Amino acid sequence: MKKGWQDGLKQRVSEALLLWDTPSLEKYSMDYHHFSPVLLDRLKGKHGECIASPRTSNELEAIISVAAEYEVPLTVRGNGTGNYGQCVPLTGGIVLNLAKMDRILEIGDGFMRVEAGARMGKMEAEARAAEQELMMIPSTYQTATIGGFLAGGFGGIGSITWGTIWDGFVHSLTIKTVEENPRTFVVQGDEIIPYLHTYGTVGIISEIQIALVPKVPWSQWIVSFPSWEASAEFALEIAEDESFTKRLVSCHEAFNSRFCKPLQIPEGRSFLLLELDEHHEEAFAQRVAERQGVIESKKAADKYHVGLGLSDFSWNHTTLWALKYNPDVTYLQLNYEKSDFIEKTRIIKEEFPEFCIHFEFAKMNGSLLVSGIPVIFYKGEDRLNQLMARCEEIGVSVANPHTSDLEEGGRSYVHERLWGLKKTNDPLSLLNQQKLAIPS
Repeated sequence: MKKGWQDGLKQRVSEALLLWDTPSLEKYSMDYHHFSPVLLDRLKGKHGECIASPRTSNELEAIISVAAEYEVPLTVRGNGTGNYGQCVPLTGGIVLNLAKMDRILEIGDGFMRVEAGARMGKMEAEARAAEQELMMIPSTYQTATIGGFLAGGFGGIGSITWGTIWDGFVHSLTIKTVEENPRTFVVQGDEIIPYLHTYGTVGIISEIQIALVPKVPWSQWIVSFPSWEASAEFALEIAEDESFTKRLVSCHEAFNSRFCKPLQIPEGRSFLLLELDEHHEEAFAQRVAERQGVIESKKAADKYHVGLGLSDFSWNHTTLWALKYNPDVTYLQLNYEKSDFIEKTRIIKEEFPEFCIHFEFAKMNGSLLVSGIPVIFYKGEDRLNQLMARCEEIGVSVANPHTSDLEEGGRSYVHERLWGLKKTNDPLSLLNQQKLAIPS
């Protein structure tokens, strides 16, 4: 960083957009990386030196220009709902908070155009008011921004039908480069891929056009079984059955009911959380009875997105509830083959009894994905590494959520292309420094 950047920023940018006080620096330099005790320790004390919150494209460009002129690191964030320290600045500088660029610009037939800081809860509400809905939403959708979700997310509620952020969710992205005279350009098609789940390391997403799909009347179900195996088998059956239109298939072993207390599930019962088209209620209830399951509760479609919903206990919200129950837990992110995920989970649980089952079912590239987000009672980093190594050894892939390094985290699908793109869009390598390792 060159000296005088703070004065340069104050001269070019309204003071109303800048925060310098310690509480603000700490608040806006954090996300939910405390889900990982490893990251909590490694990222301790890391924060920016200024929080800049543009409201318009011109204000954003002014901040970028000053950062480039003075070679000040820039870490882009939305509302900080990520879990991997994506928006924690490792080298100080400016935290670029895009949460105030939050306008919904246009809603059309099958699409919505928004600024990067638009909240997904508002987007979902506006889409449903227009008889449409988002293809997928994270469990944090009420506060998550769309830009943050695309830069650090993967999938969520809706992925069981529509896939992940790579599966047609995004129509186009507007990107700004980090230069004294920032360039703005639009990417579509395969050119979108390098900007998805790359932590804002290769360009600044300022505007997004996403796909919308027809609105569905979603009813919410809790179904229980006497064993986690029976619960998992039924979850797989429903996930694969195309006759049921669904938005959520989330599977949990009985222990998880202890920290999902608002769901009031009887002790000792493993359970599924489901969102299904209300038109399939009769057929679904019959299927549950045939498999000796128990319907613990059902919420009608007119109560969807009213108060606490089942999706508030799914995906990474499961981990959040577990942490409220016991602060000494953490989690993993695993991907199984559907053919043997039960067998491999048995192996893991036998060797690592601290492993508590949580499966989410999704599609990716049209194929069913069994994603494990188990709650883990933390017994130290060495034990956690042993668990991850054992998973890989038996053919369960791990996307390590205990690292802030993009490649180690395992979610960028075009990693070899990123540094070439970064040199073009971020020639001074100012964006989210130390998250994208320099290639050897």
